Amino acid sequence: MKFRNLLSITCIAMLGLSACNNDDEPNFGGLNQNYATFDGAIESMGALKTRASGTTWDSGDAIGVYMKATGADISTSSAINIKYTTPGDGAFTAASTGIELPSDGSNVDFVAYYPYQTTITGQTYPINVSNQSDLTKIDLLYSNNATNTNKTNSAIALNFKHKLSQLILNITAGGGVSSLSGLSLSVSGLTTDGNFSLADATTTLGTTKAVLTPVVSVATAATVNAILIPGDNLNNGKLTFSLNGKVYEWTPDAQVLESGKKYTYSVQLTTTGIVVANPSGTIEDWTEGNTGGSTVILTPNEGDVFTSSKATVSLAATASSDVIQLTTQSTENWTATSSQTWLTISPTNGTGNATITLTAEANTGAARTATITLTPATTSLSPVTISVEQAAASTGADIAFPGSNFEDWSAFLSNLNSYGLLPFGSQSATGGRNGSSALHIAGSTTANEYMFTAVASTSTPVSASKIVLYLKGTATGKSLSFNVYSPDATGGYYKFNLGICNGDANLSSSGANAYTGSIDTGGQWVKVILDITGYNLSTTGNFFALKTGSSATYDLYVDDITFE
Repeated sequence: MKFRNLLSITCIAMLGLSACNNDDEPNFGGLNQNYATFDGAIESMGALKTRASGTTWDSGDAIGVYMKATGADISTSSAINIKYTTPGDGAFTAASTGIELPSDGSNVDFVAYYPYQTTITGQTYPINVSNQSDLTKIDLLYSNNATNTNKTNSAIALNFKHKLSQLILNITAGGGVSSLSGLSLSVSGLTTDGNFSLADATTTLGTTKAVLTPVVSVATAATVNAILIPGDNLNNGKLTFSLNGKVYEWTPDAQVLESGKKYTYSVQLTTTGIVVANPSGTIEDWTEGNTGGSTVILTPNEGDVFTSSKATVSLAATASSDVIQLTTQSTENWTATSSQTWLTISPTNGTGNATITLTAEANTGAARTATITLTPATTSLSPVTISVEQAAASTGADIAFPGSNFEDWSAFLSNLNSYGLLPFGSQSATGGRNGSSALHIAGSTTANEYMFTAVASTSTPVSASKIVLYLKGTATGKSLSFNVYSPDATGGYYKFNLGICNGDANLSSSGANAYTGSIDTGGQWVKVILDITGYNLSTTGNFFALKTGSSATYDLYVDDITFE
């Protein structure tokens, strides 16, 4: 090892900064080094600071950490997007190999973010707030306060700040409304995607607009919390409340959302016709606890409504389903039809509000589309159409060898050489991409071994530019190595070594098989590319091999080994 000090990180969440105590010694791959451990409190100036899920970190929360020379650009980082997790006490330890502080005592800076993403391209964090069901998964936090750190000052306190915006609605029942039970809310017209720069902490608004359905918590009153993207204007959005067959709509006054701010509104639903009073709400730093502002009083829409919660639906290639919410008057009759036989609807007719389920058969060919039409009985109301797209199936034309998408398990096994498949490899019927089948490698090794070697078939090309495969899961102690057989290669095959894998990887051939490294995809599928440009491939005998390293533990899914 070049360095002596290894780093574990405790994050002082939000604007809080606290002292650190040495308690537990984390394990960094079994290395016998001196480690720094940290504990943190989420408290500052006597006031608790919050993130989307409350005042503390949750067990399993993961952050991504970068280390760079002090004052340098993040693109020059020597540690890039290293995953650290916490059991919930604010003490973060590396998921695999920790970050090493320079042994020469040179100063470094740290940049960190939450929630962790397996793949970060060009120091740009992709934002997507379309799913509001769990705000902790989209509440982007950022820290760049830890600067001028070295091995003599290894207690690292990361001061996180909210980088998105929060909308808070406090809803009460007014005249003519006896209860808020069953209240739902949809928000249309706002942007749901964007990019956040880890280099300069700026946010760029995207172009995708979709209907948001925040969670409505109902007790005596109701509360709604939503995470939105800075730069958007609340005036672009329309909030539609549905309660007991009545629809209340509200478009907020112009208000450009700012990073780290929360926007609190008090809303009252009433049937007595009271006008809206100063619907400007309050704008506060997320970490402030004050609320206020005038109450926005809404009455039901004049005239009838007939709306759907979604305008588009995307489905996986496998047999899959999704639901849409129909909002209309309690006495409105309606019918639902599908333009394609492979997409069915339930129910196909009804009266009033409804939850409608769309179910698609498994797709065995190219991507395909269908249209759902919801038609009201009242002729003055317009029908609603929903566009549905189902992804293409993985076709046999591009698979690397028979069974390499692991759907036809018998074809896969029969295409292996005489050594077959190692005992800790098996088919997972639903563990693959989009719920398809995959190869599951689960177990511990004592030696470097061939998990399998596939032989060439009549469809094996003489040459190709890439072999692509997908991985999800973990490998501790060692990584993977691959052989691509060629009559031109030394020893009869080219060697490709995966090494440390936390995201997509593009591999070139190496001089020898090597298994050092680890794999942790963060529960996501990652794409691994073997660059075989210019190589002649073996069209007889062995063609492709996947190898595991010794003294390692694998819980790894492999899917869709193809040519590109």
